Order: sequence, then C-alpha cells, then structure tokens
Amino acid sequence: MAKNVGDTTSIYSRILGDIGTGTFPGGTRLKVQDLATRYGTSIIPVREALRLLQGEGIVTIEQNKGATVATFDAESLRDIFEVLQLMEPYFVETFAKSCTEADLIELERIQSELEAVSVEDKVTFTGVDLRFHEFMARKHYNRRAFGIWKLQRRILNALAMNVPISRARHAEVLREHRELIDAFRKSDINGAVETIKRHVHGAGDQMHLQLMTMRNPR
Repeated sequence: MAKNVGDTTSIYSRILGDIGTGTFPGGTRLKVQDLATRYGTSIIPVREALRLLQGEGIVTIEQNKGATVATFDAESLRDIFEVLQLMEPYFVETFAKSCTEADLIELERIQSELEAVSVEDKVTFTGVDLRFHEFMARKHYNRRAFGIWKLQRRILNALAMNVPISRARHAEVLREHRELIDAFRKSDINGAVETIKRHVHGAGDQMHLQLMTMRNPR
C-alpha cells in the first residue's frame, strides 16, 4: 500500500509538471495506458493520480471519454484570483511583522534569480515567481491556509502556462517585488499589504486581458 501511495504521488507530480510546462495543454486527452508507458509505471497509480487532479479541477474525467486537461477560462481565472486576493495580503502582513534579516536576504536572492529570467521563458519565470511568493506564505503559522493557497497557485500555474506574460507586466512584477522587499526592510506593514494587493490585482487583470486576446485575436 505504501508503495502505491508513493507511486501515485510521483505520477501526480509528473503529470502536473507536464501540464505546467505545456506538454499537455488545455483540452489534451490523457490516455491512461499512454501515461503509464510515458512514466514507466502501471495503470493503477496513473488512474489514482488523474482522480487527484480531477479533484483539484486540473483534469476533467467523463464516462466513455476518459481524462482531459481542463481548459483555462475567464471563470476559472476569476475564482482563483478571488482566493489569492484574500490570502496573499493575509500572508504578507504576517511576514512584514515577523521577517528577519535572513528572511530578507533569501527573498532578495530569489528576486535576483527572477530578474535574470527572460520574459520569453515563462516556465522558469513562473517557477521562480512561485518560490518568491511561497517563501512569504510558508512563514505563516496557518498551515491549512497555506495549503489552500498553494493548491490555487498550483492550479493557476498549470492551466495558465500557455497564457503569455506581456513585457509591461513582466516589468511590473519585478518592480512590485522590489517594492515589497523595500516595505519589509522599512517595517512598513501597510505599504507591504497595499503593494501585494496591487500586485495580485494587476496579475489577474493582465492574465484576463491576455486570455481574451488569445480567444479573440484580431
């Protein structure tokens, strides 16, 4: 049983990773036997992993049709960003009150890594950006809240990988991250909270615009 659980967790992570890197974009049929062959495993952990992904809204499973990667749409975007708009300020406020010099040095290190990533390399940029936000969120005492937040970010990153980041938004992300770090250094709690609110709202607006542009190209 323990081996099955481990296999399922591993296959879950690998399918999620392939969705997140665009190997399996939205609308892709996921055939159990093909996935088992791809990952060198049996069909049982693949089926269990697909059920987990279905529970998270990343995969849909229909009778006689099998599993399909969910399509990212305006409704999904709205739901996820409503959660993030509530939770990110909650984490940032606590981080601003309790962060140490060592915490800020690590946040600076992640930020410097992010600034070195090209706007065209969305996979890398998204991964490092997640680490920046996760570093702050993970410091919060509420493990349940952190788990909910991380799930929503994981879904967002997986399903929105094919939505490009504009150059203007790329620059805003880097600037707003720096504003956050400056606010932390100044112990400016209100400034940090207002910055993260603007940051999350801007991310949602930009992603919605890009999504609509992709759906309705000129």
